[in-house]
Amino acid sequence: MTVTIETSDFQETEQLLLLLKTLDIKNIRLRSSLQEIRPTITLGDKTIDPQALFGIWKNKPRTPENIRLTAWKRSKDN
Repeated sequence: MTVTIETSDFQETEQLLLLLKTLDIKNIRLRSSLQEIRPTITLGDKTIDPQALFGIWKNKPRTPENIRLTAWKRSKDN
């Protein structure tokens, strides 16, 4: 389980750590907001024309059930 607590300064962090030590909690990890991992966002390629994809399944209609069956059979074979 993860609990996130944000403190505004170092003194608050020290006080919080002292409190947690009195509770004898074994697994405490600190992560600075400077270490926070942020995802890299890449913008899509707007030059690609999606028109070529329209209707690719019109002669071979698919249902979610058919797609699931095909995927499950493939994963069992591997």
